[in-house]
Amino acid sequence: MRFQTQILAFMLSLSIFGLGCSTGKDSDLASQLGLGNPVITEIDPPSGSPPIGSNPGTTVTIKGRLFSADTNLTTVKFNGVSASVLSATSTEIITVVPAGASTGTLFVTKDGPVYCDENNGSAATNCYGTRFYIDCYKSFDNLYGDEVGVSYPDSKTFEITGQTGTKALRIDLNPEGPTNVKIACDTYLIYSKFSKTCGRTDVGTFSDTNTWVYEPTLTFSSYYTVQMFVTAGKGNCTVSFP
Repeated sequence: MRFQTQILAFMLSLSIFGLGCSTGKDSDLASQLGLGNPVITEIDPPSGSPPIGSNPGTTVTIKGRLFSADTNLTTVKFNGVSASVLSATSTEIITVVPAGASTGTLFVTKDGPVYCDENNGSAATNCYGTRFYIDCYKSFDNLYGDEVGVSYPDSKTFEITGQTGTKALRIDLNPEGPTNVKIACDTYLIYSKFSKTCGRTDVGTFSDTNTWVYEPTLTFSSYYTVQMFVTAGKGNCTVSFP
């Protein structure tokens, strides 16, 4: 009787093991066929810029699983703006940050009925979303050194050490309403500011001192992370929120 019991237990264990292998194989097959919702596991780099002037948009590699390997059935959107899909496999998509992109959710979708949830990117059908930061300074390859970071409501002072010099700024505005930003340097200055979509506005010309301005105050109607270039003469500059 004991021997029969041991045989039955052995056969039961084989049955369970077989079912486990079958389930694993079915799961692997589903992955190979691209069945199920896409999943993003990595974005390289995690931030980038759209085309600025002659500088192209940042090339981005999206890694994950259950993507469509057909570029015609694969869609990538940067905060609602469609991007070109250069190549696609079931685990990797290569794309470029498009003109007009702004900081927000990057979505990958594939063929079939699509439902995307902006508040919870993984709770979707044939769609997956994750945060992507639009960094206008990225395409300038650190031309003016590290950015000087300033966050509302704190002020920040930085130094221009040469006869003239340029600093890159990253300013986090007030998330609850319009923001005034004052840039006060010891000398007159010129500046460039970037919009949410990296549109560039230049104030003043380096070669024409008549166009330089003194302690300008800029008004921004809504929240975003403003990126700027400030060029001034030797001395200190302070960014504040009057």
